[in-house]
Amino acid sequence: MINEKNDHRKKVIAVLDDLFFSSKIREAAKTLDIELEFVKKPDGFNEKISSEKPSLIIFDLNSRAGDPLEIIKKIKSTGELKQIPVIGFLSHAQIELKEEANRAGCDLVIPRSRFSKDLREILRKYSIPPTES
Repeated sequence: MINEKNDHRKKVIAVLDDLFFSSKIREAAKTLDIELEFVKKPDGFNEKISSEKPSLIIFDLNSRAGDPLEIIKKIKSTGELKQIPVIGFLSHAQIELKEEANRAGCDLVIPRSRFSKDLREILRKYSIPPTES
């Protein structure tokens, strides 16, 4: 039973459709023993993350898979989901989109280049499930 309660293997859900970043995230997650799932269609997304309780959600803010900002707003306005860290990445020149993502509730919004460079450290830092006191 202790195993069942502590079976919070680190899981990351990534919402993106960019093959380059999918490959980079997959490789980094594998080396860190993090379970990874890619979502390309946002239908039922909140229900999915409610049942799976990921430790981190990553959004390509330029993804064509739905409206990332609307999905983030829904996540951050749902009691049990708002604790899950949400990271968004985008082009460094998209200052307005960065501000919109911050307002939507993104915990971290960073340029693609930094996301790519710091990916392993980001996964390590943000994918550890919070512990209950």
